[in-house]
Amino acid sequence: MAEDSVNYAEYTVTKKAEGTNLRKRILLIAVYLIYIIAVVTVVVLTKGGGAMWGFLFFLLFIILVFFTWKLVKEDRKYECLNAKLVISELNEGIGAKPKVVSEDLISSYSLIAPANEEYREQWTKADVIKDFRGDSKSPDSYFARREEDGKSTVILFEVTNKMLKVMKFYNSKATVVTEVRR
Repeated sequence: MAEDSVNYAEYTVTKKAEGTNLRKRILLIAVYLIYIIAVVTVVVLTKGGGAMWGFLFFLLFIILVFFTWKLVKEDRKYECLNAKLVISELNEGIGAKPKVVSEDLISSYSLIAPANEEYREQWTKADVIKDFRGDSKSPDSYFARREEDGKSTVILFEVTNKMLKVMKFYNSKATVVTEVRR
């Protein structure tokens, strides 16, 4: 099995609440509060409503939160698997399968380096930039640059020391190794 291999590494991150993700979370919390206020208003206006209605509204609230909060909870899984860098979005729920959003051979990248000031021009001047990091300010942020058909694509992600070793193994000329936290 690939997970038992020396040249396998994986890492999972949760998207930090920032930017549009933060706005979406605030909007959902506002929707939840409006629901609660509406329920309390209905109960007051109807002079009660009994325990059955209270239980029903509570159950509907739990269902609302269950099905909507996963819209803003973004988990990403990075894998170095079979000489490829595979990035998947993890979905919650029964029977949910990870959705692969990026899958390329590690050897196809022209540069794999830290997303810092030293390499800023390499990752900011690309035609396409795909940011799959959990936190845009993470010190473990790396980028992988790929040139194809005259277009450059940059993938931003977070790494571990083991992932860097695997990437160095499969693409030693293009991988810049630094010490990271994990």
